[in-house]
Amino acid sequence: MTDSLPRVDYLSLISFMKKIIRAKKKPKDWFKVKKYPHIGLPLEGKSRSWVQAYVQDRAKIEAHSFLPFIHKVAKVRRFRKEISHDGTRSELRKPSEKKRELYYSSHLDSNIYSYYAELILKEYEAKLEDLQVCECVTAYRRIPLNPSNSKSRNKCNVDFAHDVFSYIKDNPANHLIAITFDIKSFFDTLDHKRLKRMWRMVIGSGFDLPPDHYNVYRNITKFSYVEEREVFNVFKDNIVVEREPSSIKKKKIARRKFLKGKRAIAFCLQNEIADLRNNNYIKSNKYNIVSSGNKVLRQKGIPQGSPISSVLANVYMLDFDVQAKAFIGQNGTYRRYSDDMVVVCTPEKENDVISFFEATIHNFELELQSTKTQVFHFIKNGIVNRFECKQKNLNTQKFQTNTIFEYLGFQFDGHHTLLKPSSLASYYR
Repeated sequence: MTDSLPRVDYLSLISFMKKIIRAKKKPKDWFKVKKYPHIGLPLEGKSRSWVQAYVQDRAKIEAHSFLPFIHKVAKVRRFRKEISHDGTRSELRKPSEKKRELYYSSHLDSNIYSYYAELILKEYEAKLEDLQVCECVTAYRRIPLNPSNSKSRNKCNVDFAHDVFSYIKDNPANHLIAITFDIKSFFDTLDHKRLKRMWRMVIGSGFDLPPDHYNVYRNITKFSYVEEREVFNVFKDNIVVEREPSSIKKKKIARRKFLKGKRAIAFCLQNEIADLRNNNYIKSNKYNIVSSGNKVLRQKGIPQGSPISSVLANVYMLDFDVQAKAFIGQNGTYRRYSDDMVVVCTPEKENDVISFFEATIHNFELELQSTKTQVFHFIKNGIVNRFECKQKNLNTQKFQTNTIFEYLGFQFDGHHTLLKPSSLASYYR
């Protein structure tokens, strides 16, 4: 299996990823100018002064009325080899489709979320330092590759995968295991009460959130939205397009897939939102409809894709990360990249680690995707003095040879690092 995949070293992977990321560290700015079509015109670079004054005015944010999110479903086609109950892997890859529920906010709202994400992130980073779990959390953070070099680029997935692979490869032990876990429907199942409590704790606001933070919290947990296809259908004969940087006009666009090519910058002007409201296109996610038909206040979930969602997801998991690191101790390592978690430890800890993660995640109102819990054994071959990888089937408890440990889009056989074919395909997709 491994012979059919390209073997690449760490530097080669970095070279590949330079096509995706900038090699040098670039300071991140909360203020962003984007031209995706939404309700109302996009911001411009010269808008920064008034936007900054607005988002920094806590009274204005406390009273701010957020516009509806626009919702769409992104579909990604995948082809994977299925593993049967007895541990055998099919020769043919079967097609499947992964759907992601995406919500994107208006341009001003997006910058409000982005600004508050930066405020929270600053306090969150201090908490990570105090609790000594900086190395455990890798997603949605700016982590310099070389902290002593001010010009160092930030770490990316290549580095995070390399850190885990190197921990295994350079370990003096003769037998290690890597256990991977995946949190089921992560963003959709974040409990609102716990999120609010952790938000308060991280920013140190005491008994409740400050009014401005509370308004942001309320609108990221109980928000309104409109379907992208519906807002397009309402305004498709008068979509706002950009002709030149300082010139706009309204134009008919036949299909949504032509929006980018026609330089669409808004579905409508902000004062035209009444057309959506009067025709009941604006929906609320405040309530869930249960089987009896009654409305029940929605207690879980934040939109995936908003500028603040990733920071809040990390804040939510802070206590879990502390507990997981403490449980694994000094003789292993724990890493979490968003909803993907990995533990490397000695084989005698396998059952205890799996039991801990299954039980503890429930304390956080979350659930593991059981089919994605995998165990890989790395056993050192004394003749060549390097690890060989075998996957353990959790149904049959049998070992499967010629398997590869997969993490963050890369593969590791105990010695060689490989680029996952699907990672390469997604880059060119």
